[in-house]
Amino acid sequence: MSRARLTRRHAMPLAALVAITATTLGLAACAPLARIPAAELPEGLFARVQQGRLDIEAHRLVVRIENDGDAPVTVERLEVLSPSLAPGMVRGESFEIAPGDALQIRLPLSASVCDTDTDDDSDTESSVPEATILLDVETRAGASTGELTADDPHGTLARVANSECLAESVEQVAAITMPEHLRSTGSGTQRRAFIDVEVVPAASAAGDAAGSFVIDRVYGTTLLNAEGGVDWPLDTEVAVGGDPVTITLPVRPARCDAHAIADDKRGTILPFEIRTSDGREGRLDRSSDDALKAELYAYYGERCGLE
Repeated sequence: MSRARLTRRHAMPLAALVAITATTLGLAACAPLARIPAAELPEGLFARVQQGRLDIEAHRLVVRIENDGDAPVTVERLEVLSPSLAPGMVRGESFEIAPGDALQIRLPLSASVCDTDTDDDSDTESSVPEATILLDVETRAGASTGELTADDPHGTLARVANSECLAESVEQVAAITMPEHLRSTGSGTQRRAFIDVEVVPAASAAGDAAGSFVIDRVYGTTLLNAEGGVDWPLDTEVAVGGDPVTITLPVRPARCDAHAIADDKRGTILPFEIRTSDGREGRLDRSSDDALKAELYAYYGERCGLE
């Protein structure tokens, strides 16, 4: 077989080639465009989610990004995605992480996504929420985009979801409100004080069934305890359509130490232990406003003889 025959055998007429190319382009135009994968994130990047005490009060999530690589990394954009949180937790302001260093990025928490079917008997391990951290980064090698599954060693996401969804269930039944002012009798070290918490049930239920909850107890804090002990056992049931209730908490200093007030961060925030009729349970914090906080500090100092 001659060389010419071989060449003609594998050659394609120009007109046929043009026709096939046009057909291919036409089919590609009709098909959905495939996403071109970006370059992978540089090695050595790790993410963690957490909260400190002040972050809990400020309703923030802390995302810690570690760079265990050998070169600096500039994060141009960071986004947190989790099935337990609504979208929108984004930082668009860039920051650089040196090799061997880490930075903590604080983001306002988005709304929690609450599953109304809390009686589901499915595997609890699979329902533990996770966070995916999406990153756009720049390095000496160029730009890259990718995602990291964040470590959550303290169960922050589960705690946030439980707290927010518990609050939602409680608010559908009644409003729990701390008083504007502290009520007290006597003076000096003989002064006695009371926090009168107002619980006002909703007039009607939001759903088909009327809801309810039980306040099992209010826990003492680093600054304040019950007059007769540490916590306030209550076992108070509240239901939609019920009468308003005033819960009186006799309060005393947890200890008499001037440093306790100076170092206080959460001593005037009372944790209510609550069980709801839709199957949620846990602690629901209620904060003192500035006026009540100032009065509690003054009472603490007077009762302890610190003034």
